[in-house]
Amino acid sequence: MANYLMLPTLAPHVTSVNGRTYVCSPGSTITVPDFDYGILGANGWVTVAQVGTTAQRPTRPNTPQLFHDTTLGFVIVWEGAAWRNPNTGAAV
Repeated sequence: MANYLMLPTLAPHVTSVNGRTYVCSPGSTITVPDFDYGILGANGWVTVAQVGTTAQRPTRPNTPQLFHDTTLGFVIVWEGAAWRNPNTGAAV
């Protein structure tokens, strides 16, 4: 099961999906399970990146693809040949 980092719409930022209520301030993100992120997206929430550990990185990522690596504690980007720290450009 994948998780996704999502941004809410400006208003409303409280959305109920399948009996679960998601609350998030505009400009902040929350982690949402894959079985709810599509419904939130259909209601205006924006998917930022898939979330997981270094071992859970996608094996066939698109270019460019963002991934919030919880082992590292920040979002990384696939640039076609390696995962990179977008702030430094270093391979991670």
